[in-house]
Amino acid sequence: MPVCDGCGAQVDDAHIRQRIERLELATRFRPVHISVLLIDAAPPARPEDYFYRAAASSSDRSSAGREYFDALMNSAGVDAHAQPNDETALAEFQRRGFFLIGAVECALANPLDAQKAIEHAAPTLLRRVKISYKPKSIAMLSVATQPLVAAFQQSDWAPRLILHDGKPFDHPVRKELLAKALAPKAHA
Repeated sequence: MPVCDGCGAQVDDAHIRQRIERLELATRFRPVHISVLLIDAAPPARPEDYFYRAAASSSDRSSAGREYFDALMNSAGVDAHAQPNDETALAEFQRRGFFLIGAVECALANPLDAQKAIEHAAPTLLRRVKISYKPKSIAMLSVATQPLVAAFQQSDWAPRLILHDGKPFDHPVRKELLAKALAPKAHA
């Protein structure tokens, strides 16, 4: 079985296809110049809840997936409910310079393993941020990304981190605080 570049696990072909599909969906909405790079732990296990998968109807996403989508849109100053569909909302998210990635590019079979997987992925992620993403600001979006805070603070990216009391934004309510923190940075 091949080893996945996104999560480091030995996986089957279906896993590789799902990763490639997620990368293609995200690339479609990647800004040319990233103002704010949002880093969450990993994509959701349920493909329909993946942030960059534009839902055909609001019932395509689970309630947790819809809440997450709406919270991130709100953080970027985009009212997802005022948009005609998810695709339009994602295009506006992109236009405002926001881009969401997972510290680990693949859904984790066991979310309890997230911190260990993220610690393992940190050096690669730092290289990707430096070489490929080059954002103006970086915000972490879950408790599991806490190990990244130290890694980024020890790098050239420390001044660009947006944190909540020195920690990642770990809850949808906190993502409203993120929206306030991002307001001046997103358009700078």
